[in-house]
Amino acid sequence: SSGINAEYFFFFFHHLHHCFNFKLDYLFKLIEDTKEFMSAHSLGSFLVSALFVFGPVVGYIPQYKEIQNRRNSEGFSSKVCLILLLANILRLYFWVGKRFELTLVWQSIVMIVAQLVMLHLCVSLKTKEYIIKKSSNNSLFSLEKFWDWNDYSTYLVFLAGFTFFWGLATLLFVYIPFYVEFLGTVSLLIESSLGMPQLYKNFKLRSTEGLSMTLIASWFLGDGFKTVFFIINGSPFQFILCGAVQLIIDTLILFQMSIYWRVRRI
Repeated sequence: SSGINAEYFFFFFHHLHHCFNFKLDYLFKLIEDTKEFMSAHSLGSFLVSALFVFGPVVGYIPQYKEIQNRRNSEGFSSKVCLILLLANILRLYFWVGKRFELTLVWQSIVMIVAQLVMLHLCVSLKTKEYIIKKSSNNSLFSLEKFWDWNDYSTYLVFLAGFTFFWGLATLLFVYIPFYVEFLGTVSLLIESSLGMPQLYKNFKLRSTEGLSMTLIASWFLGDGFKTVFFIINGSPFQFILCGAVQLIIDTLILFQMSIYWRVRRI
C-alpha cells in the first residue's frame, strides 16, 4: 500500500513538474515572438497593434470611475468580468494549440488584469454592504449564489481552479486538433455572450442608471473594429462569428439605453 502511494505521489509531481516546464516554454516563446514582431514591424503598425491591445480596456475606465463615485456597482453586472476572464484564459490556451496574432494574446493578458481590477472594486463595495447587513456568502458550491460571493479571495480560488483544470487538459490534449478547435470555439462562444448579463440586468431593472455610455460605445466600436480586423487578417472563423454576435448584443444594449433614458426624462 505504501509502495503504491509513493508511486502515485511520484507520478503526480512528475506531471506537475512537466506542466510547469510546459507553461514556461510557451511563456518564453511568447516573449521571443513579441520581440520578433516588434523588430519586424514599422512604428505605425506597432501603434495600431498597441491600440488593439489596450483599446478594449480603455472603455472600462469611465465605468470604474462611475462605480467609485456612486460607491455602488448596482448598474454594472459583475458577470461581465466573469465572461471576459473565462474567455481570455481559454483564448490563451487556444493560442498554445493554434497560433494566431500575437496582438490577440497580449490583448487577453491585459484584459484579464483589467477585469481582476474591476472585479475587486465591485466586490469591495458589495462586501461593505454585506458587513452592514451582517450576512455572508462565500460558498463555491452554491449554484444559486454563483459569482455573487462577498470575498474577493473566493473569486480568485475559483479562477485558479478553472485555469489549472484547462491548463492540465491542454497539456494532455494539445496535439489533438479536435480539442484545440473545441477550446477556441468554447472561448469565443463565451466571449460572444459578453453583453448578455448586462442586457438582462438592464431589462430586469428597467433602467441603465449607473451604466457608462462610454463603456457600451467602446464595446460597439471595438467589436466593429475587431470584426473587420479578423476578416482582413484571415483569423479563425470562431473570431469572426464572435465579433458579429457581440455587435448585435451591443446594438440591443444601446437601444435599451436610449429607451430607458427617454422614460426617465418623462
